[in-house]
Amino acid sequence: MKADDLLRKAYKCILDNDFEGAIGWFEQAMIIEPDRADIRYRCSITYARSDKLDQAIRNVKEAIRLDPEEPSYNLHYQRLQAKELTRLAVRKLQFRQDDDFGEAAEAAKLLEKAAKLDPLSAEAQVWLALSYGETKDYHKALKAIWEASALMQDDAVSEHLKKLEQRFKTYIDHSSN
Repeated sequence: MKADDLLRKAYKCILDNDFEGAIGWFEQAMIIEPDRADIRYRCSITYARSDKLDQAIRNVKEAIRLDPEEPSYNLHYQRLQAKELTRLAVRKLQFRQDDDFGEAAEAAKLLEKAAKLDPLSAEAQVWLALSYGETKDYHKALKAIWEASALMQDDAVSEHLKKLEQRFKTYIDHSSN
């Protein structure tokens, strides 16, 4: 069987929301044609959709090695790096002690990098706002909330962001009095 036949099977699986099946077909296609960057890239996207970030990063790096001039591969890689940094930062925020501002500051630095790599990541902006809030940098927290609000389309999430915005404004008001 040719690699393109396997790709068609992978796309059929994707249409059926069977991402694991699609990954299996992509992996088989890569065995047949290991030097095709497009297969690695597509497999990376499917791994990312399945929340398998390590495998997604490994495959997109290989796609970039095979075809470094393709801009979509590099853009995808930046988004994956942003996701990875966001995950690391969230772990720091979730497992820190209440009085450990150093962990929150480190999380904020990771999230600043994530937001730079993927300026359309509302998730990174929300967590960035929370990390700034933890370090009591409420002006930066507000700015991150506004960025996240501009990116969000979900009414329920937008309502939650408005509450966070109001909370940070209250902290700013109390600290200026």
